[in-house]
Amino acid sequence: MYTFVLAVHFVACLFLILLVLMQSGKGSAAGIFGGSSGGDNLFASPTAFNVVNKITAVVACVIFITSISLTVMVSKRGVSSAADKVTLPVSSAPADNSAK
Repeated sequence: MYTFVLAVHFVACLFLILLVLMQSGKGSAAGIFGGSSGGDNLFASPTAFNVVNKITAVVACVIFITSISLTVMVSKRGVSSAADKVTLPVSSAPADNSAK
């Protein structure tokens, strides 16, 4: 189950990157010398979400859900680090703390 959720998370992350790169910027419609003036856009109604924006929101929710699921799965596994397996040698000679 962990491997499946991890694979879904990985694919969703790559897909989200592609979706964000496909979206047009806020000011991409107006050219350098042409287009409408800023005053015209001030009172314009905001555009509705298009299909790419809706898919981006859904994929972002999938990433959010899989991130939380992976965190819960790892915490229930009881993952230990490599430092937990290291044992330090104990010296048999007592330390000499007397001042000479």
